[in-house]
Amino acid sequence: MPLLRPTSPFSWPGVRRKISTLRCDAVVVQWWHPFFAPCLCACLPGGIPAAAVCHNLHPHEGFPLSELLGRHFLNRMDSIVVHGAADADRAGSFRGRVVRLFHPIYDQYLSGAPSREEARSRLRIPGDRTVLLFFGLVRRYKGLDMMVEAMKLLPEKTMLMVAGENYGSEKDLSELAAPLGGRFLRFNTFIPDAEVGLYFGAADIVVLPYRTATQSGVAQIALAFRKPMVVTNVGSLGETVSPGVTGEIAEPSPKALAEAVTKCHLLLDDPELDGRIGKWAERFSWKVYAEKLVGGVV
Repeated sequence: MPLLRPTSPFSWPGVRRKISTLRCDAVVVQWWHPFFAPCLCACLPGGIPAAAVCHNLHPHEGFPLSELLGRHFLNRMDSIVVHGAADADRAGSFRGRVVRLFHPIYDQYLSGAPSREEARSRLRIPGDRTVLLFFGLVRRYKGLDMMVEAMKLLPEKTMLMVAGENYGSEKDLSELAAPLGGRFLRFNTFIPDAEVGLYFGAADIVVLPYRTATQSGVAQIALAFRKPMVVTNVGSLGETVSPGVTGEIAEPSPKALAEAVTKCHLLLDDPELDGRIGKWAERFSWKVYAEKLVGGVV
């Protein structure tokens, strides 16, 4: 039985008492959404420095009172940890000191991941195709529709693989992608951790055609798998790519995305690409993150 149940206010006082007895130097809270603000405010005792690690400083899709709840909670924090320059600027309006870090690498999916050949065999993808991967929940702000339109400007041997649940209209997506025929490969399902490596293993390039963003865990998975990326120039996504070295950055439009994919495709023939991405990824290591987090909030 977990100590904290966010939707059960009866569990909150017990969490507050437990934290009070730990005699800790600081409390680090993961912050995703204002929905959890009442729970977190009730659970944090006074007198102990508190830091919020902000995965989304503000929600992508809010609700009534979400801004008020978020501001109330974040103004209680002694430190606000953000993962990019865009959020660092916005966080300056809150009371606590701003600690700018980065989204660490998600390398836990590498264990047991299939080879490119095995992954493509299991997914029935021809070996001579260039596969672009859009991974994760399908939501409007992620710009998948722009990527589908961009595909119409790319060569016939380019495929777009979309893996993740749709929080919008799957019918609309299917109709938009219909002209692509077999060049559009869709897996409309939740992807469990054990299968993440299957989709990244089969991909050549990972695409993040977002309209808006702060940062993205998908980019950090791509770095772990040494995949070049095409990301849009929104939020802090551009900080995950070295243009012309580990991928490309595009403006959020179909034409710009298609041009960036074309440039990124040229990188695939470079035998040193894997090493360059690995070197670039070192700056996002968990070791560096932990050292900077402790130094910044304690």
